[in-house]
Amino acid sequence: MGTGGDDLRYEQPVRGDTLAEQVYRQLSTAILSGSFAPMERITIRRLAEEIGVSVTPAREAVLRLIADGVLQTTDKNAVLVPERTEAEIVEIFSIRRFLEGDMAEVAAPRLRDEDVAFLEDTQKKFLQALDAADYKEVLRLNSVFHFFIYTKSDLPLHLKIVESLWLRIGPTLRYMYPILHKNRVDHRRHEDIIESAARRDGGALRNAILNDLQSSQVALSQYIETYGSGPSPRTRRIRA
Repeated sequence: MGTGGDDLRYEQPVRGDTLAEQVYRQLSTAILSGSFAPMERITIRRLAEEIGVSVTPAREAVLRLIADGVLQTTDKNAVLVPERTEAEIVEIFSIRRFLEGDMAEVAAPRLRDEDVAFLEDTQKKFLQALDAADYKEVLRLNSVFHFFIYTKSDLPLHLKIVESLWLRIGPTLRYMYPILHKNRVDHRRHEDIIESAARRDGGALRNAILNDLQSSQVALSQYIETYGSGPSPRTRRIRA
């Protein structure tokens, strides 16, 4: 499946979460997986219908994402996924390098053999999705791969900030993967991460994460140079 589909993939709700928290997590996962493109419009009522909740928790989740800077409203009170400027993207990656490098270094000695096996399995699925040009799945698996490592650091404040930054840039990143697909054989960045994780080498894992982020930023910059900051505004309403 390419990037043009409208189907959303919502993660399963966590038992004990409020409805608003469940919707927030499910909508966040959809944003990270590229289900929403820059300038896509989100309709709260349709979002509630899609997930199977009332309008109130859906509205609360959307308002939270607006407060976090992930979504924005227009002067006509429409809810949109904003485009990111090149300056914003540079700043986001600068902060990500600092925080994600720290989390990777702290996490390294805490990883177990089964954790490394999970990373290897996720990478295998990542490459399969890339071969199939299923860029939504590529985005989802890339976030699973990285956040699996970061959660092992037990640095919750770092993690919260990084999650917000990923959400801000996720919709724009989905346009980067056709460029990466052209360089399909060059997937050593994730493999370097796995190798460093297997050695429990904190410094090496930090460097491998930073190299991966650099590759992502370069690929995204290539897209911006070729096509601009994003597609022209879209007025259609997606199924959300």
